[in-house]
Amino acid sequence: MTYHTDFRKSPLRFGEHLKDTTVLATILRTLIVVFCFAMIFPVGNVWSAPPTLTNVFPAGGQRGTKVAVTCTGTFTWPTKVWSPGVDAIPTAESGKLEVTIPTDLPADRIWIRLYNSEGVSAFLPFLIGSLKELNEVEPNNKPREAQVIAESETTINGALKDADVDCFAVTLKAGQTLVAAVDANTQLGSTMDAILQIVTPDGIVIGENHDDLGLDPRLAFTATATGTYIVRLFAFPAAPDASIRFNAGANHIYRLTLTTGPYVTHPIPLSTSLNEPTTVGVAGWNLPAGMKLNVIPFGGPRLSDYQEYEVQDELRRSSDAKFGFAFSQDFSFATRIRMTSQAVINNEPTSDPKNPLVIPMSSSVTGCLKSSRQADRYTIPLEKGQQVLISAEARSLHMPLDPVLILASPDGKIVAEVDDTGATRDGFIAHTAAQTGDYQIAVTDRFRQGSQRNWYLLTVRLEQPDFELTTAIDAVSVAPDKPADAITVKVQRRGTSTESVGPITIQMSGLPEGVISTVATSETTGATSTEVKLTLSTTGPAFSGPVRIVGKAEQPKVIERYARTPAKLGVTFQTIWLTVLEKP
Repeated sequence: MTYHTDFRKSPLRFGEHLKDTTVLATILRTLIVVFCFAMIFPVGNVWSAPPTLTNVFPAGGQRGTKVAVTCTGTFTWPTKVWSPGVDAIPTAESGKLEVTIPTDLPADRIWIRLYNSEGVSAFLPFLIGSLKELNEVEPNNKPREAQVIAESETTINGALKDADVDCFAVTLKAGQTLVAAVDANTQLGSTMDAILQIVTPDGIVIGENHDDLGLDPRLAFTATATGTYIVRLFAFPAAPDASIRFNAGANHIYRLTLTTGPYVTHPIPLSTSLNEPTTVGVAGWNLPAGMKLNVIPFGGPRLSDYQEYEVQDELRRSSDAKFGFAFSQDFSFATRIRMTSQAVINNEPTSDPKNPLVIPMSSSVTGCLKSSRQADRYTIPLEKGQQVLISAEARSLHMPLDPVLILASPDGKIVAEVDDTGATRDGFIAHTAAQTGDYQIAVTDRFRQGSQRNWYLLTVRLEQPDFELTTAIDAVSVAPDKPADAITVKVQRRGTSTESVGPITIQMSGLPEGVISTVATSETTGATSTEVKLTLSTTGPAFSGPVRIVGKAEQPKVIERYARTPAKLGVTFQTIWLTVLEKP
């Protein structure tokens, strides 16, 4: 029998083909196979995959409001959302979230992840502000097309999508100071190097800033006459290339704050006590004189288990340091501050080499190089053989100063001089005292410049036994039928030549029912002294959520540390995301 592929031209109707038993049997067998395959492997399991998340817009919101947020990425909607600190609910429309920000949230940034039964997306930052918010409206490429900003205190959510230039018109009175500040590369990770300009309606540039907070610009402009001024924003690539052009793209998302009101740039001092509630002063623009802000742990109770931590790098910050949040009761003023167990010295440093400020060991002090060629002087007492750690931080705290750190022995000889340490622009010295006596520290600017904004934090402490744990991942999956890929944990021991950390027991913490982790021991010598591996297996139900890797040493004292994830936007975390897959 001959069969025609075009049934319309066939002398037989399609139904007549079914009279052929061979064809009928083939069709029935096919249907049975498809039915059995669907029963064993449901469509959701066959085709589902972990969600991806490339950006969210807007990338922030005002405290005490609900924000409609659009997610961009690859996902099946609705999906689950992890967003400690805020309530993020998927709406009926694909990719849309309703984010509710608590009025009293003491944080300037939280993180959002999407997840399902197969895994989790990358986590993205979402900034928290105190001003009224609005979205950029195109076309606004030219000064004459500038979007009019009626409110004097506003945060604008925008994006540079097509080699774009965005313009915003504000009205200022003579003598008013407008603060314009961009959050993009430093706080959001947008791959843009933004430039801010203040121009006249005719396009004449009368104010400009390129880099202030990392690659993000900030400026304060005081109007000489009442009238309309244009704030113009454009960008180049964050990673320079051979092209000379405006840069744009789907990930060029920014938040532009425009205000004639108070704007805080940093606290004074730059660190405070971890154990005692306190108040600190603040610096910035349009601020009331003598203002003091209350300090509490960053995030308060809502983020107590999901903190951001400073990166463990060449500057050797203390492992117990945490972020604090300095804020006013109505959150019109807010800034981060380091909270540490070290003593905080509030005395004013001096530039007189004959009368340096004496600071005790295990302490920090905040200074400011206000005059050109200024060098602040300090004295620390050391005994022969003591190992001292000294750091001068500015750039890592978003200050413009490029510090140079100099250490001189009791006989006046320079024993160490450091400009940049590792990948940082800040200075760090580790020195073993060759003699007993008073050592002198000098802090100066590499370019000998002075400014009211040239603040720095000097920290001095003795080397102590300690250790750090890090991983190269922030998420892991485990299936019931096989162990997960081994998790590599890097170990960095600290200590003196005579006293250091003994064996360290390392394991997973906070695992759900049915999930088992191997336990590893990092010995003081050999391959495990610098690296161990952990393996997960499961016989339990499906699970999605954060867990920890914890290390514990018993010698020379009990020390417990959590492994930290790879650095992202200048911070790390102490949790990794665990997905336990469903049984087939």
